[in-house]
Amino acid sequence: MKVVLIIGGAVSGSTAAKKLTENGIRCIVVDQNRLPYGKIEDGLPRWHDKQRNNEYSKIDEIMGHDLVDFVPSTKIGRDISFADIYSMNWSCIYFANGAWNDRNFPINGIENFSNFYYQNPFVYWFNHYHEKSYNGPEVNIQDNVLVVGGGLASIDVCKITQMELVKQKIQSQLNDVDVVKMEHQGIPKYLEENNIKYEDLDIEGTTLIYRRDIENMPLTTIAPDAKPELAEKRKQARRKILNNTQEKFLFNVLECTQPVGLDIVDDNLEGLEVVKNEIIDNKPTQIENSNQILKANTIISSIGSLPEPIDGIPMNGSTYDIIDEDSGKFNSLDKVHGMGNAITGKGNIKASRISAKTVGDLTIDLIQDIDSDSVDSINNKVKEWQKRSSYNGNYFEWKSKK
Repeated sequence: MKVVLIIGGAVSGSTAAKKLTENGIRCIVVDQNRLPYGKIEDGLPRWHDKQRNNEYSKIDEIMGHDLVDFVPSTKIGRDISFADIYSMNWSCIYFANGAWNDRNFPINGIENFSNFYYQNPFVYWFNHYHEKSYNGPEVNIQDNVLVVGGGLASIDVCKITQMELVKQKIQSQLNDVDVVKMEHQGIPKYLEENNIKYEDLDIEGTTLIYRRDIENMPLTTIAPDAKPELAEKRKQARRKILNNTQEKFLFNVLECTQPVGLDIVDDNLEGLEVVKNEIIDNKPTQIENSNQILKANTIISSIGSLPEPIDGIPMNGSTYDIIDEDSGKFNSLDKVHGMGNAITGKGNIKASRISAKTVGDLTIDLIQDIDSDSVDSINNKVKEWQKRSSYNGNYFEWKSKK
């Protein structure tokens, strides 16, 4: 019998489980959360309700499969050591645990200031601060915002800050400011519907700074082997996508702009020192004597996320030590592969799903049967893990109790 352990049940983990179960392979899916939705739940801002529910349905269908045993509220490295699971004779182990740690901002000391925020807790705040029971991180968005990033997630951060700044200005005029509706319509149309002009709100607004040019901003995917004509069309599409989003949410963009220092005045963080870059051989290169100060009252880092280090997992700097990204093969670990955002660092649903499918295609023929004693040992362990989290083995019954 083939038995595979999948750590993380969201996009990449559930995609892998779907492929494996279609091939008659049993999957044990261990997730750190009560439900295996990962960053779909709190990485996506709350206006993505349709997309979120669609992804939930896909994951639920897979977790309820007869060949899937789900283990909720169980974190590798905290509740179970990697050494313990690695000593078990699995047919294969897949790490699909995502990337939950914000990449460190490249300038030391900025975390000491209360007007600096990282993307992950910032989006979590936005998704939940309106709830009566909310007790998570607090955010105070002050006008004149700098967002450092460049991917789709940083665009979402800019949209959030712009809508929150508008909300601050108009909430005394409207009984209920609906930011989800504002996102769907865009700020100008939402304000027009309420007989308000953005120009009258006296908002300095949000500026996104990106170290490369907009054509290199990862807003659409470009295959490594794409023909030059197609690649150029995709690059122009990136600029069009960004322009359209700016028109709807009224934020600014400074391309080829890179932070190099902090603007600290009287122990307060008042902005960033930046330099301009030029793109040489597809790499950003600093332009001499281009330093300037960008003033800001709020600074948000949206430069990507990293997988959480786990004792016993080989690391290469701040990322997992993967010797082959296509197959996700871990260096020095037999029958262990990574997939999704844990290795791609791209942090979007499409990239995670593609990664999981690629890893699955390249590794499924390597999955071997294990002996009956190993199967019995795994069964006993799974029951022990499920009992510890009070999970009765019925996924949909478990979900209904949320």
